[in-house]
Amino acid sequence: MMIGYAVIVLLTSIGFNGVLGGRPLYGGSPFDLAAGMMVAIISGLAGGCIAGFIGAGRGILNAALVLVPLTGDTIYVLFFFKRSTAPFWFDALASATLMACTVLGGILRERIERPRNTMA
Repeated sequence: MMIGYAVIVLLTSIGFNGVLGGRPLYGGSPFDLAAGMMVAIISGLAGGCIAGFIGAGRGILNAALVLVPLTGDTIYVLFFFKRSTAPFWFDALASATLMACTVLGGILRERIERPRNTMA
């Protein structure tokens, strides 16, 4: 769980601060919004997939457990981090996208791992 969360934190930090230069996405260009969305999707999928890989056979459960620290992180961003110029709903939807992609990463990892039944 914590390794999946660490991957998400690392990738979102690199994506938003490094690649996108730390500029605000709300009110930005459509390219900036799409790039920010891709950072959230890729980070969530990677973190969920890695959490699912570490806990083999329980990919969805381990990816869902990553939501525990992500929820704490989201509460901090939404209620205590006042640097954001975006409205509440924008940050909430961004966090929801990240969380949904995290669980999806666990689902994908479980589907990749599952042995295929072949009739030969």
